[in-house]
Amino acid sequence: MKNEPSKRISALNAILLTAVSLLSVAAITIPEAGAASSLLPSDQCDAEAGSEHDLQRNLAFRPVATDDIRIGIALSACREAYNQGSGPRQTFELARVLHAAGQRGQAMAMLEEAAAGNHAIAMVNYAVMLGERGDHAAEFALYQKAAATGNILAAYNLGVAYRDGIGTPANGALAAQWFERASVARDNLGAFNLAVMLDEGKQLPEDNRKAAQFYRLAAERGNVDAMINLAIMLETGEGMPADAGAARAMFTLAAGKGDAFAQAKIAQAPAVTAIVEPGEQASLLLPKSERAK
Repeated sequence: MKNEPSKRISALNAILLTAVSLLSVAAITIPEAGAASSLLPSDQCDAEAGSEHDLQRNLAFRPVATDDIRIGIALSACREAYNQGSGPRQTFELARVLHAAGQRGQAMAMLEEAAAGNHAIAMVNYAVMLGERGDHAAEFALYQKAAATGNILAAYNLGVAYRDGIGTPANGALAAQWFERASVARDNLGAFNLAVMLDEGKQLPEDNRKAAQFYRLAAERGNVDAMINLAIMLETGEGMPADAGAARAMFTLAAGKGDAFAQAKIAQAPAVTAIVEPGEQASLLLPKSERAK
C-alpha cells in the first residue's frame, strides 16, 4: 500500500497540514491583513505574516499562507517590529518572511533567536533546518521541547524521528504514541502514518482493523493516500468485510482529487470488484516523491 517518504515538516514551506489549531475564533472580529495603515509595526507584522500553525499567534488577524505573504510589506513591518524589540512571535514571523524571500541564512538566525525565546513553532522550524545540516541530536531535542508545549507539528515530527531513528534510537511504540497525539489534534498525516505502521506490522504488531480506522480518519480529513489504502482494504476485505461499493466510492473520491491510480481503478469496467494481486499493488502503489510525511 501507499507509504510516504520520510520528511519532517517545516511550517516555513508549503505545509500540507490543515486544521491544526483547535482554538475557536468564531467570536473574534478579524480584520484583513494590512487593512489598517495605523497598525503598530508589531501588529502589522502579525497581520502580514502570522502562521496558522502558530498556536501562539495573534488571533486578532487571519493567518497568512506562505505563498500569500506580501514580502515587501511584511518584511518592512516585521523588521521594524523586530528592531523595536517586539518579541519571539514577531521574530518568528520575520523568519517566515525572510525564508519566503529566499534569505535562508537570515531566516535561520531569526529562528534560532525565536526558539531561544521558547516560541514553539520557531523551535520546530529551527529543528528542521538543523536536521538539514546534519545536527539530528539538536533537532530531536527541539522537537521534544516544542511537543511538550502541545505543538502539533512538533508531535508529528517527533513521531517521524522515533519511527526513523532521527537523533534517537528508532522506537515504533513511541512513534505511534506521537502520531496518535497528532491525530487526536486532527492532523491527517499523523493518522495516516499511524495507519501505515499498523498496516505494515514492522515496528508495531499488525492490526488491520485499527489501521483501517486511522486510514478512515485521515481520508475524512482529505488525505488522498489514505483514501487509496482504505479503498484497497474495502476491496479486498482486509481488516473489515469486503465492500466493493464502498471501495469504488472511496476510489472515486480520490480520483476526483487527481490521483492517477484511483482514476485507473474507476476506469475499469464494469466496477471495482476484482481483488488486486500483491504484485500489482507493489507496482502501482509506489510512494509519490512529492508527498510529504
